[in-house]
Amino acid sequence: MGNNSIFLTLEEAIDAIVIDFRQYRPQILLFCSIINLISGNEIRFQREARKEGVWVNQRGRTKMRWLEGAELVEYMCTRVRRTHWTIELLAAACRRVFQSRVIPVVDQATGCEGLEIETQMDFFECCQCGRCCRTLDYHHEVGAEDVKMWRSLGRNDILRWVETVHRKDETPRYRIWVVPGTRDLAPICPFLKKDPTTNRWNCTIHNAKPHICRNYPISRKHAVMTGCRGFENPKRG
Repeated sequence: MGNNSIFLTLEEAIDAIVIDFRQYRPQILLFCSIINLISGNEIRFQREARKEGVWVNQRGRTKMRWLEGAELVEYMCTRVRRTHWTIELLAAACRRVFQSRVIPVVDQATGCEGLEIETQMDFFECCQCGRCCRTLDYHHEVGAEDVKMWRSLGRNDILRWVETVHRKDETPRYRIWVVPGTRDLAPICPFLKKDPTTNRWNCTIHNAKPHICRNYPISRKHAVMTGCRGFENPKRG
């Protein structure tokens, strides 16, 4: 397996498709393509010009249903969850979703059947534009492992920007970059600073930044969909 590819079990690949659908605005063309792939003639999508939604018609029914926004996304996620996937069909869906090379493989370490997906990150180079830290909505993406790391490092300067959300019968969840003493979300990461001499943005907690930041972007599609400029250098990709 290459350095710029990841292995996903079939269950993980299905989860990854659902995550992709939920983290961006409705991808109408992609949704139509996936429905055609997994349903054959059972379901028909009909688009309307200049509208971010579709009419859905299931075979045997006379009425069409209009879906848009979050309702359309959840419809697609439900269809993906309910599909009886073969590894070949799932590989074909992943190629369309992740816009990348996908190969059915068996993990040599575990013997588990799954998919090898190229991330296309070979030519990525961070240009420190700061867009990911200034515009992306990742306030709910901090995990318990991040909080544990900050506590072990004694980083109270970071922890004061973390809100703990307690829910009945559930482990605590966290939100990051919450203005201390309030429940207001900071407009940008409070640890992002601009260097006036280079016009670049620097992370002042680089060695202790949360995993969501360390792993961004996870693929070329992720970069493109979220406005990252890391592939803009024509000499690199």
